[in-house]
Amino acid sequence: MQRDPERGGLRLTDCPAGSGALFEVWRGRRSAHDRCAFFPVPNPALPPSRRLPDGGAVNPSEQLCLACGLCCDGTLFDLVKLEGGDDATKLKALGLPVKVSRGKAPIARFPQPCSALCEDRTCRLYTDRPWQCRVFECGILKDAKAGRMTFAAALQLVKKARRRADKVRRLLRELGDTEEHRALGERFHRMSDRLEFGNADADANAKFADLSLVVHHLKLQALNKFYTKTEAPAPAPARRAD
Repeated sequence: MQRDPERGGLRLTDCPAGSGALFEVWRGRRSAHDRCAFFPVPNPALPPSRRLPDGGAVNPSEQLCLACGLCCDGTLFDLVKLEGGDDATKLKALGLPVKVSRGKAPIARFPQPCSALCEDRTCRLYTDRPWQCRVFECGILKDAKAGRMTFAAALQLVKKARRRADKVRRLLRELGDTEEHRALGERFHRMSDRLEFGNADADANAKFADLSLVVHHLKLQALNKFYTKTEAPAPAPARRAD
């Protein structure tokens, strides 16, 4: 996870397989996989609640992801960085708004919410999804797969986080922010700047206080349950005195 100097946002990047991503604070703010053909194997024998639109089977891990989508909808990340093995030209042709930063080491990335995310939280580019999208697993999914919590408990945590994110969006709309194409953290901090340097009335200030509290709880939940924590490096061995 790195900060994006152009947007002051979080990006999903430098995230080795299995390591997930960490929450980073920059300038006191949240500076800051896809699919519409998620699982191609049809299984018409399954009941409707266990089938995807194309008939594919849904296992518990997939069910959890399809109930969530927070790593794709701008709640957890502001952007996703492409890696060396990703075909930026192809992804752009498929509809991802890939941009390349200027500099000695150009960085290709695309913003969140992801334009490939469908209303049912599947991904229309699943088979061609970028490397970061392939390897990222949130802490809740990892815990459920490892048996450290049940999938039922994991689903309840996901639903709780989604309710908080939905409340953040609702309060932002009530405060006049309709920029749904921007990531949630970016919208919150733009609103904070607007109210700080504008002439907000008492009602707007009270609503922003409510918004800040919900964002705070959402951040804590993301830190504790969604962002994968990396292992601390082993201490260097003590040097022996000659």
